[in-house]
Amino acid sequence: MPSTVLDRDLRAPVVTDSTRRQFLAVLGAAGLLAGCSSADGSGPAGPATRTVQHPLGTAAVPVAPARVVALDRRAALPHLLALGVTPVGALTYESIIGTPFPPVVADRTGEVAVLPTGGGADDPSVEAVAALRPDLVIGWTAGIEEQYAALSRIAPTVAVDVDFTDAAVSLRAIAAAVGREAEAERVIGGFAERRAARFAELGDIGTVSVVLGIGGGQFRVYTPAGSSVARWLAEAGGSVVPTLADATGEPYGDEHVLIGPESLGQVTGDTVVVMFNTGAAGEAALAELEGSPLWAGLPAVRAGRVVRINSQESVGSYGFQGYDSVLDSLVDQWAASGRSPGGRP
Repeated sequence: MPSTVLDRDLRAPVVTDSTRRQFLAVLGAAGLLAGCSSADGSGPAGPATRTVQHPLGTAAVPVAPARVVALDRRAALPHLLALGVTPVGALTYESIIGTPFPPVVADRTGEVAVLPTGGGADDPSVEAVAALRPDLVIGWTAGIEEQYAALSRIAPTVAVDVDFTDAAVSLRAIAAAVGREAEAERVIGGFAERRAARFAELGDIGTVSVVLGIGGGQFRVYTPAGSSVARWLAEAGGSVVPTLADATGEPYGDEHVLIGPESLGQVTGDTVVVMFNTGAAGEAALAELEGSPLWAGLPAVRAGRVVRINSQESVGSYGFQGYDSVLDSLVDQWAASGRSPGGRP
């Protein structure tokens, strides 16, 4: 079944005594009903819950949530799928990448309803969420903060912080919300093993520069503290240049330095990893970087050692599925250059 966009006027289904009895029977078979009656002895208690602490408060989450909604475009959907949980709906990525969901998980989202935004790019439509009758809502903290109270009236809502240099942070938080911590550690450990194996194919990494064009004649030069890919390369023995101490430009903490076209000459790595964003704006920023006057004279460009990778994949917005994709793209392009670092045959 293809992904469907929810109609905001969708009515809740009619629940009859017969369907209610069937629903309670399913819960009982799954062990989700407590073994005692309600306080007045008139019927069974509600589903078992556990308390989950998160950046916006606490939530009483079902022990085994069955109707989860993913309300962010910073990996909640890919993370849930990696944990073996198929959400009933997820916020659309359309305005960012041109498709409802990331390509790396598209083949697993056939039953996931595409939730429209309610205003801004990250604002969920509360009406559309309610129509799905979720038993758990998960979303990026900054994206759901304003509507947290309204969402919590619909279902238990868990906010998740995102670390754009390490997708494991949000994966573990989501795993804790859905009770799948062991699955999260398997995903994280499995990727670490695969990364080590693939990076072993690179041999001597040498020096490397990691750059992202953001438009308006501005480029970010990353350090290992600001980019997962830069960190991976450093951990594999590479030297990421320029260092923060040596770079000339506007520093952003210890993560990257913002430079203009006139400062591209400091991008002196034997290999240059160029990150780019999907979409027209990302393509324009990439063209601006590679069309800069100093670009053609960079050592890596002259040696044919430029590797281009998807930025959304590299920052974890597509979860570990995106990490897998960017890892393969990085290593395959590196190997295809046919040279060791420094352009030596």
